[in-house]
Amino acid sequence: SISEENIPPLQDAFLTDFDKNFIVGAAINGETVDDPVRMEVVTKHFNAVTLENELKPDAMFGYSNSTCPGTEIVELNGEELEVPILDYSRAEHILDKILEWNQANPEKQIKVRGHVLIWHSQTPEWFFHKGYDKAQDYVSIEEMDKRQEWYIKTVLTHFTGPDSKYNGMFY
Repeated sequence: SISEENIPPLQDAFLTDFDKNFIVGAAINGETVDDPVRMEVVTKHFNAVTLENELKPDAMFGYSNSTCPGTEIVELNGEELEVPILDYSRAEHILDKILEWNQANPEKQIKVRGHVLIWHSQTPEWFFHKGYDKAQDYVSIEEMDKRQEWYIKTVLTHFTGPDSKYNGMFY
């Protein structure tokens, strides 16, 4: 008879002598990592996870969808750029749990897929407007390209850069 305890891990069905690096993943969110039962399923059956929404702009701007959460001046390609303040806490909450698992289980690492940084319907409307104010006109294509480049580079550097505690977790 098959019981929950003797069900083999799903990933083992794919990890063969031919391909020991096969990725078998699941989408997770903050509720998943806070639920021990769900995390047991994740850690038993999968060797990779994808964050559901936590790297998308609305989450990274703190779900401040009606107004910009504040701005700061940064340098991008030698030019000053005013940008919204990012809130890494939702993604870090999940990544910290995966990092903790990986440190405790070096033989059974879980990788993270960096999905998705830009998503049309999960980017606050104000991000596309002058002064980050949806009552103002849209910015130019060139300005929008700078904003997207800043966002992608900044998020990637924070989570995958050489000084990031999450360096090496993403694929």
